[in-house]
Amino acid sequence: MLLSLRQKKKLTDGLMLKPFDAHSKTNEQTIKEMSTLAMRYITAVQEEYEEEDEPEKLAIAKVGRKDAKKHLEQLVSNLMSSNIGQTFGAMLDTVVF
Repeated sequence: MLLSLRQKKKLTDGLMLKPFDAHSKTNEQTIKEMSTLAMRYITAVQEEYEEEDEPEKLAIAKVGRKDAKKHLEQLVSNLMSSNIGQTFGAMLDTVVF
């Protein structure tokens, strides 16, 4: 942790492109994970709809489970930011060089 204090980040570090193969593989993995989380979220919403009369029972049933909606939102945000950064860097590379 203390070693990172001496390292100064350059302005151009954020514009460095990842290899396109690695970027596409991470995109593919993220989309697969998003697909499973979307299915989990659908089942969670259906369970909420079915257990509408008993909120205590629903709260107990959710204990220890991964919150699919929260993780799905996080994955979408990470995917969008990485794709925007990669695209922006690629466009700058084509204009500059």
